[in-house]
Amino acid sequence: MTATAPETVPRHAGDTPVVEFTGVGKSFGGNTVLENVTLAVRPGFTGLIGPNGAGKTTCLNVVSGYLQPDAGDVTLRGESVLGLSPARVARRGVSRTFQTPRLIPNLSAVENVMVGGSRHFRRGHLAELLGLPSARRDEREQRERAYDLLDALGLGAHPDRPANAFPIGSQKIIEVARALLNDPALLMLDEPAAGLGAEDVDHLVDGLNGWLRERPDAAVLIIEHDLELITRLCPTAAVLHFGRIIQSGAPKDVLRDPVVVEAYLGADLAAGD
Repeated sequence: MTATAPETVPRHAGDTPVVEFTGVGKSFGGNTVLENVTLAVRPGFTGLIGPNGAGKTTCLNVVSGYLQPDAGDVTLRGESVLGLSPARVARRGVSRTFQTPRLIPNLSAVENVMVGGSRHFRRGHLAELLGLPSARRDEREQRERAYDLLDALGLGAHPDRPANAFPIGSQKIIEVARALLNDPALLMLDEPAAGLGAEDVDHLVDGLNGWLRERPDAAVLIIEHDLELITRLCPTAAVLHFGRIIQSGAPKDVLRDPVVVEAYLGADLAAGD
């Protein structure tokens, strides 16, 4: 990974939250996974970090409609998304990736990216079935955009290779490109750098910065164990531990906080024992 961080898209003070958690709670049986989570995600990059099992992916699942919370509310640009299906949340401008990429193995990389284009590229199924010019134009635009996104993220050399021919890290990048195709208001990335080499991480950083620079009103919420990546990209990071937000602020400050250090390393190691 390069030593010098690229210019990160600035966040303007006073921007209203794109997505906001207010007192969100979630339990499975007797196990509390989220407890009174309150977090505002404003335009730009925000990191969500914490040890394994802290509840980070559960937060993404609640926003995207895969889970309904037991308490609290989640709003997207001021409107609650609770009770909406994942498809309806996506149509409101939410895209996400998963820890394990969900690609169609035998389709090419560019075709997998195009699968994500339903929100902006749709003239209706009848137009597609009839082969109308509007549908063909949409498909051309969608394909060109998919090629551009793969190229911006460092996978432009082999866009027509089947997805299952790529290593797992590259498959995650394909999924990032697919999530970007819809120009979401909120992009949620679940460990996007896992399995990537240093050069691939640089491509990811440059591609995300370039995309967000053109969309200053959008927000990107990143779950990541690569804390250097969080420091490079995110002006703000929140730490989730045992389902609770225990700290938030600038990543370098947060990661020096004794409570955060103890959460990651345990009390004995944090004390230097």
